[in-house]
Amino acid sequence: MDEQFWTFSRNGQALEIRRTPTDEGFVLGVQGDGPPRSYVFPELERLEQFQADFEKFLLATGWTFVAYSPERRTGQERRHYSRLLTDRRRWWTDGVQTPAEREEEERQQAERAKDERAGGARERRLSRPHSQRG
Repeated sequence: MDEQFWTFSRNGQALEIRRTPTDEGFVLGVQGDGPPRSYVFPELERLEQFQADFEKFLLATGWTFVAYSPERRTGQERRHYSRLLTDRRRWWTDGVQTPAEREEEERQQAERAKDERAGGARERRLSRPHSQRG
């Protein structure tokens, strides 16, 4: 593990937290407007807990996280790639149905068609002109 840096700021002041591995464990250095301070930890877990509590204190007292180094992300920024389509949804899965779903949909369509035919015949019966007796 290489050195890692966290930078915080408040009212124009900067504070840098530096994590450095050593043969004896890890050193957490804090450098800001005052004298630099360093804390030695034999185990990474203890350092991480101390640092988490320290960062929580900084955020609660008005400090703002500004940067982390080194950059851990790899590859290029995806937001700069153009898309073939403007729609980001997974369109290729939208129309996928299981066989049971397909059968149910076909059954419902057949029932609707049957109801429409039956309804149409009923409408024709009701709309026939009655013969007048005279």
